[in-house]
Amino acid sequence: MKSLAADLLLTSYPLAVVESVRRRSHGLLQGELRSRKRSAIKDRYARAEPDVDVVTMADELKQDSLTADVDIATTSQCERRITFAVPFAEVRKELDAVYEELKKTAEVPGFRRGKAPRQIVETRLGRAFRERALDRIRQRAYGQAIREHKVRAIRLPAFKDLSFERDQPFTFEATVEVIPDITLPEYKAIRIQRKEPEATTDEEVAKEIDRVRREFAQFVLVEDRPLRDEDYAVITYEEEADGKTEKFDRRVVHLAPDAILPGFADNLRGMRPGEKREFQIQVPEDYSDKDVAGKTIRYRLELNEIRVEELPEANDDLAKKVRAESMEQLRKRISEALTASKEKQAEEEEVRQVMMHLLKNTDFEVPKSALAHGTRSRAGRRIRAGLQAGVSREYLEEKREEIIKGAATETFANLKLQIILPQIAEAEGITVSDEEVEARIERLAAARNLSKDEVKKVFAEEGTLESLRDDILEQKVTNFLLNSAIKE
Repeated sequence: MKSLAADLLLTSYPLAVVESVRRRSHGLLQGELRSRKRSAIKDRYARAEPDVDVVTMADELKQDSLTADVDIATTSQCERRITFAVPFAEVRKELDAVYEELKKTAEVPGFRRGKAPRQIVETRLGRAFRERALDRIRQRAYGQAIREHKVRAIRLPAFKDLSFERDQPFTFEATVEVIPDITLPEYKAIRIQRKEPEATTDEEVAKEIDRVRREFAQFVLVEDRPLRDEDYAVITYEEEADGKTEKFDRRVVHLAPDAILPGFADNLRGMRPGEKREFQIQVPEDYSDKDVAGKTIRYRLELNEIRVEELPEANDDLAKKVRAESMEQLRKRISEALTASKEKQAEEEEVRQVMMHLLKNTDFEVPKSALAHGTRSRAGRRIRAGLQAGVSREYLEEKREEIIKGAATETFANLKLQIILPQIAEAEGITVSDEEVEARIERLAAARNLSKDEVKKVFAEEGTLESLRDDILEQKVTNFLLNSAIKE
């Protein structure tokens, strides 16, 4: 029997976009430009590290500007090819600098360290000597070009040398993915439907009280009667369908309406512990689970135990178990929580409508590598969640293409929003101050019972402080869009 978790794996855009609008990671578009420590469970782009140390942006800014002819070609909305021609005079300066560094440590037979003639040092170190200098030229020229020409790169570039000869300009090109330039849709006065949340009722509070009671329920063993409705049956069984047989040991089945396949409870009712039965079920063609609809499923099972659920009384003792002073206080807290949840759902529906408006009224490419990475990451999380929830590997493999398609659709929508929202912020002059970042860190620290310095240390170790700033910016833009929307 397929679990609800299997159905949830196939949930796709636009519903998932709504849930992630305010919790989306910005690493897809910006993480490649930051030096980050990542845990094993956090995916990164797969890329080869350069053979030599890359000059950081801070180092570049400290250095003298580099003279170079630069030509930038747009190969697609999300890609730029930058061609460089660096005069040999600039290359000579870098070769001189590399020599001064290497001669201090180069060991050349017949010479004291640091005293070997330059020609011998260059000959001995060969290609590595030249490559170190040329790599620095590439990095400096590229960094200067993207700053001066405002190229919004999202990944490290792929370099390709065109020509290097002594006394001639050093020519090379860099291909890099970029955030595309887009035409923003009309984003002010978006018309959305406002549905006022319904008032919380006593019945809803009572249901939540019952849920709390069930959390502390005892499942008591019953031995003196046969199985009946609302009991919990502990069964060991084999399930055969489409020529395949699966075995399950000591699974718990609740004999309640709609809890299991139609007709399954009818075949268990009246059994006693230790009793065995064989039967088959013809699943209706119109059954909600299309994976088993219309199939014939054969069962061979044994009833191991019968248990019944005994709920504690709804009194002050129960309330204290969930850190409330009394049942009256617990009811009040539940009522307030339900009201807040309804208001949040109403706001999320408004956010969904706004984001759908932005998505439907824009048409542009997204960076291919970010789309591929995000799709792999999202699909992988769904598959792992399915395995943890007990969904079989066979089912996941069967639905693999569907899971990947859904993940790609959601990733595409999320990437579009990651491009649209910052550009709205830029157009409206919406920014995030250091004070706002500090305030968010203080709230996070308080919520986790940590000091502000401890939270900052975590952000520093993971390299995610800028992502926090991005999240705040996104929230401010979302609030701006909601405040300017026309609610009908």
